[in-house]
Amino acid sequence: MKVIKRDGRVVDYDREKIAIAIQKANEEVNLEQRADRNNIKQIMKSVEELDKKRILVEDIQDIVEQKLIELEKYELAKRYVDYSYEKTLAFNNMEESAFDIIRNEDKEFSNSKVMFAENI
Repeated sequence: MKVIKRDGRVVDYDREKIAIAIQKANEEVNLEQRADRNNIKQIMKSVEELDKKRILVEDIQDIVEQKLIELEKYELAKRYVDYSYEKTLAFNNMEESAFDIIRNEDKEFSNSKVMFAENI
């Protein structure tokens, strides 16, 4: 299965990324709300059983959230969503920074064209 990332890149599905994200969220909740290994394996299996050729990373995140809710791990689901949201924000900020650089370079290029034209 291929995963379509936020930036449009297509990468191989890596089940460990789901486990890592859930584990990070696990660290922020009490013991009763934590997902155990079997829960995590069950969630990964749910994604894999879709048997899709391609899937959006956001769709995987939605599936994980829904499965956590089905397991009545409400606080964990919230923390997982927060973690995913932070990653999205970080990506958007990085993307915005790149656009700022491009805009500034375009502005500098336009200004140099004007200065060049004025000197002719």
